[in-house]
Amino acid sequence: MVNTKQLRCWIGFLGMMLPWIVLILSLVFGYGFPQSISATYFIEPCVAPFMIILGSASILLCCYKGYDRMDDVLNTIGGILGLCICLFPCSATTLPFIGMLHLPAAISNIIHCVSAVGFFGILAYNSWFQFTKGEGLPTSNKVARNVIYRMCAIGMIVTFIMLPITTIFAIPGGVWFVEALALFWFGLAWITKAERFKWLYAD
Repeated sequence: MVNTKQLRCWIGFLGMMLPWIVLILSLVFGYGFPQSISATYFIEPCVAPFMIILGSASILLCCYKGYDRMDDVLNTIGGILGLCICLFPCSATTLPFIGMLHLPAAISNIIHCVSAVGFFGILAYNSWFQFTKGEGLPTSNKVARNVIYRMCAIGMIVTFIMLPITTIFAIPGGVWFVEALALFWFGLAWITKAERFKWLYAD
């Protein structure tokens, strides 16, 4: 039988660790600070961890069984979009054809960006609406958890605003930072839902 709490924890943990693992590998192997997390697909030491970690988190999302049908559907769609981020890399390269499907770089980039927006959009929706559900009058701890979930949802949405700003002004490492921040909020929401912060569940 699948341990739902453990599954939630792994989903959140993998999301939070991804940016730091690819950053360390990129620096250690002399590739410098990555342009973005997605761009590490084209850095040889980083591509395997990028695919494995993001792919694993996406598969876990597909396998996750929530409290209701809506929960299941949203997480499955989110998992599929996460896999699309892996399969259709961004165009941070001079190669004309990229990815496992060898698509034109421009087309792959569009699918990648749409998938990324949809991925985080669904995760933000989940955090704001699905994770905050409950029956009866909420306890003080449930109220506190809901504050965390909604803070995480807002955090993910704010990153959508920050991303074009960092791109327009070409802030060094800005895209990586924004993506890492989005994954932090995503991970925090799921780890909280996994009941790792015991004091929030002492109802």
